[in-house]
Amino acid sequence: MWRIRLVLALLIAGLASGPGPAGAQATKLTWWEHANPPHNEYSKELVARYHRAQSKVAVSYEVFPMTPYFKKVTVAMSTKTGPDIFTVMDPLMPTFIEKKMMVPLDPRSLGHASIDDMKSKYLPGALDGYMAEGKLYALPIVSGTMSLYLNKRHFEEAGLDPDKDYPQTWDQLARIGKKLVKFEGDKMVREAFDFAMHSSSWTMSQFEPILRQFGGSTLDPTGRKCTVNSEAGVKAMRLRASFALEHKISDPTVSVATHPLPAEDLAQGRVSMFVTHPGSVAQFGPEKMKDLKVVSLPQVDPQKPVTHFYGFALAVNPDIPADRQKAAHGLMRFLIQNPKEWLEHTAYPLPVKNFLEIPGVRSHPYIDVFIQDMSTGRFVTRSPKFTEIADAMHRAMERVVLNRVDPKRSLDQACQEIDLALSKP
Repeated sequence: MWRIRLVLALLIAGLASGPGPAGAQATKLTWWEHANPPHNEYSKELVARYHRAQSKVAVSYEVFPMTPYFKKVTVAMSTKTGPDIFTVMDPLMPTFIEKKMMVPLDPRSLGHASIDDMKSKYLPGALDGYMAEGKLYALPIVSGTMSLYLNKRHFEEAGLDPDKDYPQTWDQLARIGKKLVKFEGDKMVREAFDFAMHSSSWTMSQFEPILRQFGGSTLDPTGRKCTVNSEAGVKAMRLRASFALEHKISDPTVSVATHPLPAEDLAQGRVSMFVTHPGSVAQFGPEKMKDLKVVSLPQVDPQKPVTHFYGFALAVNPDIPADRQKAAHGLMRFLIQNPKEWLEHTAYPLPVKNFLEIPGVRSHPYIDVFIQDMSTGRFVTRSPKFTEIADAMHRAMERVVLNRVDPKRSLDQACQEIDLALSKP
């Protein structure tokens, strides 16, 4: 009897998570993604649905840890050993396009008459970060921004009303932070505010909006010369470091956050305010979100708001045969057909036009804040040398915050490193 039960159990398990259509006639696709548990669970569910909806394409879905994923996919594509379809973050688009590691997408195979028709169905500018010379190279599945999360209990303990006293400017954040920070003797045991220190991509996502709020940019309009050591850049870096060095409301040594868990300090109540993305709503879950509130990213001048806009998108391997490229387009079209479900499972908006008018979307926690911040967002600096630029800026930030190097001197060094990277083929 136990053997019969075992066979039945294996059969049931096979139906629930099997590889999909089998046999020599089925087209087989491999899809790679970075690790993000809520996102990955929904992607797996969509693959299972796709297998039930048709019998001609079998999809193998594979997930890799975030930090090594983008290096892994870059190496795989450059050595022509990559997957058929893969998820890419928008800052890497110029590198992948320059190295011809993506095929231009066919809007008709995605259900649109043309690129212009497709753009008309998305939020203004939402596809710009995935285009080059009029061609679309990746299809966004989620888009994000960076907003300010705050701990409501900490605010109330400090005599602050989280619905009225939240900061709208960086100066206000510094003043409010002095009421939220906690010390035991000389040791800070709870930060009032913190910027992420654990990766170059987070450094760029949090620093560049401030740089642009001051009117600066990392590169000149040609993209061939570093300009981040300008007066605006120095002001931005000085502000970036001021919460730890001047206002004493932040201490990098208190943080336990890591790249896989960048908002862990907020989750553990070790920091009262933290700038993070919409996906944190799903990662925290409903119980933890009861203690948190999300407001728009603080500004230098609230009358001229500048925020961050980014996203993850699906791209197709240019080296696979035409029939598999066509199958990949069909899978992509299937995956994005329900923006509301993407929001419910990942907490990320899908940047389609009239997204807020989809029934039920407005009831999602803080979706109005995220859409508002996305509406004033800009994509991070575009360059085939983005990785080198981000690493140089991360080192510049660390020199200032951790070693108290003068911001101008540190940014001059960053520009030397960036210009050297830009000079190389």
